[in-house]
Amino acid sequence: MTVIKGGSFLFESRTPEEVFTREDISEEQQMFAGVAEEFMRKEVLPRSEQIYAKDWAVTRELLLKAGELDLLRIDIPESYGGMGLDKVSSAYVGEQIAVMPSFGASLGAHTTIGTLPIVYFGTPEQREKYLPKLATGEWIAAYCLTEPGSGSDALAAKTKATLGEDGKHYILRGQKMWITNGGFADVFIVFAKVAQSDGEKFTAFIVDKGPGVVPGHEEKKLGLDGSSTTAVMLEDAKVPVENVLGEIGKGHVVAFNILNLGRLKLGSRNVGGMKFALNNAIAYSRERHQFNRPIASFGMIKRKLAEMAIRCYVGDALVWRTLGEVDRALENIDANDPMQALKAIEQYAVECSIIKVWSSEALAFVVDETVQVYGGYGYSKDYPAERAYRDARITRIYEGTNEINRMIIPTRLLKGSAKERLPAVEETVSDILDRTFTESDSEGVVYVYRALSNVKEMAQLALSALSQAFGDKFSEEQEAVALTADIVAESYAIESALLRTEKLIASKGKASCDIAIEMARTYASDAAARAATSASNLAAALDEPRRLRDAFERLSLQRPINTVAARRRIADVMIETGRYLW
Repeated sequence: MTVIKGGSFLFESRTPEEVFTREDISEEQQMFAGVAEEFMRKEVLPRSEQIYAKDWAVTRELLLKAGELDLLRIDIPESYGGMGLDKVSSAYVGEQIAVMPSFGASLGAHTTIGTLPIVYFGTPEQREKYLPKLATGEWIAAYCLTEPGSGSDALAAKTKATLGEDGKHYILRGQKMWITNGGFADVFIVFAKVAQSDGEKFTAFIVDKGPGVVPGHEEKKLGLDGSSTTAVMLEDAKVPVENVLGEIGKGHVVAFNILNLGRLKLGSRNVGGMKFALNNAIAYSRERHQFNRPIASFGMIKRKLAEMAIRCYVGDALVWRTLGEVDRALENIDANDPMQALKAIEQYAVECSIIKVWSSEALAFVVDETVQVYGGYGYSKDYPAERAYRDARITRIYEGTNEINRMIIPTRLLKGSAKERLPAVEETVSDILDRTFTESDSEGVVYVYRALSNVKEMAQLALSALSQAFGDKFSEEQEAVALTADIVAESYAIESALLRTEKLIASKGKASCDIAIEMARTYASDAAARAATSASNLAAALDEPRRLRDAFERLSLQRPINTVAARRRIADVMIETGRYLW
């Protein structure tokens, strides 16, 4: 298949055959994920009490067992003790570990942001030394970027690396914050500024546990309280010069590319958490009775369950579509050249940021509604809804805050080749205002196609208007940038849901996909309305909003559909079967 370029979704139409969906996951990939699911169910969950008590010896023991089951070596090349599998396999395992986010955070931080910097930026000697032991879990990794005074502005870090008198070591001084696995890690990926004659150079290092590397106390957190999160103090830590990771002064390349990978893989974990919470809500709503009937029979509960299911369905479509495109791009590069792989993945930065924002906010919605379904019991620590609610909150903060990721989406599009494909504002506005709009069929996927077409045109026009109004300084207008990002993200979500549904219809027949069609159609209706609101607010924020706002309003015209009945049908299927099915 032809490689689909990152960001092209906004300008090109895709066919169902061109995209990867959850239904395309192979039997081999399913079997491997089954190993992860069984490990979590039989090994990890029974030891939850010890994990939440911060017994790190137990967490280390379980990580070793995960290594024995090959769950830590998926992304590591075979030549360094790994399996070198595709990103779909890696993400599918990530979905399974989401049933316990605390342990999932420990494992995920180790395999992704802890290990992948060495996979992609390490020298052959560094990879030979570290990767085999990271693959087995003998050594556990941590990623040290954030500092007390620098979070989103990572380049403002104050940690210093000074070349020692012997010329063989750097001496690191500084403090890192919010380090997952900080209390028991063996290997730390640390970012520091190297002082040179022409200025300070932001640089990545591989730092071994030892003298001068001092973990702080365990943070008292809102959620993920079964994972280790500490500060890490660097008190004249001696680091061999050969442990510079990548190039001096290129630490930002390491940091931002690895975070990009983290966002990509976080999506499947978020969707896994959504499904786990939804299934709990379904089970509870069937068992809990009020007014002599199960609460699942009430319309307001059905609405909640259905909307939670819609978010799961669309989330899957977003995540697996992007993972499939990344894997396809990686097929065409030299497996022995990690930098080629990074460049292939980096072009999907827009999609990765969309996944991060969309999936984390969908997870927040689902766990919040789960608490509401449980009612008073949802507020009790004796029931699962409360912990899921707390654990989910961090997903909107780490791997780059959602605010930062919203900035990335339009910025990457406007500074890349996509800018050349954007329509001229005045010509486009005139065309839209002169156009005759007719109501589309409200049935089936035809409705989704019309909604998608309108939202894509909104997104293109929003980007053009943003660029025209503010020029190269558009990034200073953060509110306008965020509104534009939301429109772009909705276009990607609607299209992903549509393509997944079309592919299901092609394989199973329309009659077997009626609920999938309802989910795609209902999402498209609501998403188009949200995009229209964002577009209207954006137009009002620009200097000359009148004609632009009128154009956005024309694009928002659509026939209303009965989403109340659609959600009832979606919920009824899940209530009858007792679980989310898709």
